[in-house]
Amino acid sequence: MNQIERAGHGARTIHRDSAESKRPSVDIRVVLFTLASGELLVGRSRDERSPGLPRDVPVRSESLDVTARRIVLERLSIQEQYIEQLYTLSVAEPIDGWSVIVAYLALVCSSGEPVGSESISWEPAADVAWISDTDRLVTDYAITRLRAKLGYTNVAFHLLPPTFTLTEIQHAYEAILRRRVDKRNFRRRMIASGILDATDDKRREGSHRPAVLYRFRADLDTASYLTPSWSESHEGVLPA
Repeated sequence: MNQIERAGHGARTIHRDSAESKRPSVDIRVVLFTLASGELLVGRSRDERSPGLPRDVPVRSESLDVTARRIVLERLSIQEQYIEQLYTLSVAEPIDGWSVIVAYLALVCSSGEPVGSESISWEPAADVAWISDTDRLVTDYAITRLRAKLGYTNVAFHLLPPTFTLTEIQHAYEAILRRRVDKRNFRRRMIASGILDATDDKRREGSHRPAVLYRFRADLDTASYLTPSWSESHEGVLPA
């Protein structure tokens, strides 16, 4: 149905049927990161129908954040340690046509080997030649955001087990930044920051003497300061 809109002395016809037919599709894409063997890895969907980043469409009964969490849970059978909405972009793709993509960053802790899954394979974040141009934009932005957050949040701790050595947290930072950091300065800053609690446990690393295991002080997680409380809801859409 067409509609006439009048403004001043002129009038224009709005072709509403045509406009509706050109509405974009909306999908949620999640950039899953984990650390294994000192390397930052990104999750790749094994689904041949939608290769690339894990993705799905939102449904009426759930919020976008819940959709993103559902994608992680369905692909990995576990819940992520951290998730954040990154960016919304409008793109024209050869196959999908016009799409509005809501991108998410999610962090998963791996103890030793990456979390196993029939739906997800883990690929080096430094080599993402397997993804589409659109997924590359999303992934590149997620990596940029993750690196930037190292400077003002404690987000890297979501990639680590509950207790860890100073060497392990240093290697986590280096894997994300893709560069070496000065060992002495890094350790001094970490201890002086007051965000770590030393435990009574130790772990031997190679031929060196046992290293103290630390625990992150969750009450000082600055990442939570940037997240509104309502976004943590797992109940679905917000009330009207």
